[in-house]
Amino acid sequence: MKIRIITAALLLCAAFCSCSAQESLRQEYYQIVTDPPTEAVEPEYNGAEKYVKAAKEESFEHGEKSGLSEKAVYKIPKLTTGAKDAEEINSEIIKKYEKDFDTAQNEIDSGKNLSVSEISYESYLNDIVLSIVITRTSADHTVDYSVYNYNVEKNKRLGNKDFAAYMKRDYSEITAAVKSSLENDYVSKFKYDDLKNDYYINYEKTLSDENIESSSLFYDNNGNFCAICKEFASVNKGEFSVKINVNLE
Repeated sequence: MKIRIITAALLLCAAFCSCSAQESLRQEYYQIVTDPPTEAVEPEYNGAEKYVKAAKEESFEHGEKSGLSEKAVYKIPKLTTGAKDAEEINSEIIKKYEKDFDTAQNEIDSGKNLSVSEISYESYLNDIVLSIVITRTSADHTVDYSVYNYNVEKNKRLGNKDFAAYMKRDYSEITAAVKSSLENDYVSKFKYDDLKNDYYINYEKTLSDENIESSSLFYDNNGNFCAICKEFASVNKGEFSVKINVNLE
């Protein structure tokens, strides 16, 4: 009698477990069938990459005198807002740099060394001001820059005076600060050339109002106020672009 009771209990338990397992499977099946698949969530961008992406990028393999192969990368940006000012900036960038891509390919096809070793860009977003800095490095290691500033809130391009207005500074105050910082940079590099006849000519040309006015202002990724300026000297091609930090009182 006791054995029959135990056997019956075991059978009842097995039946209960079987029913529970079947119910669990039914629930899982129902959930799979009825629940919609989870869609991939696009990443949210809080920085400059939300407004800027690569417009064109190419790599060029070229040989060196040492027999080694080198790779030169050319990469230029574009604004993605679709606004009128953004499209005008994009057109300017293409017009200025696209010929470098064609020249590089022609130089490769002709077996020549590349005249431009790299084209790259960086973009920085500080508050509502987006700054794009394009760097073109020549084979002789000289560098030139292009700077584009853009108000992402108003979808408007910012010139130097607009930049000063955004900073709530008088434009003359900005140019004076640029001139002072440029002078410090220039003298630190060429102070030993002051005995040369053309030193003061190049010094005055570097610090001329015309040269200061042609400088490009921007904020870097650390929020530092910077400028791209030209310096003149009796070396290399006689003029070159420099990136300086501008000290404001």
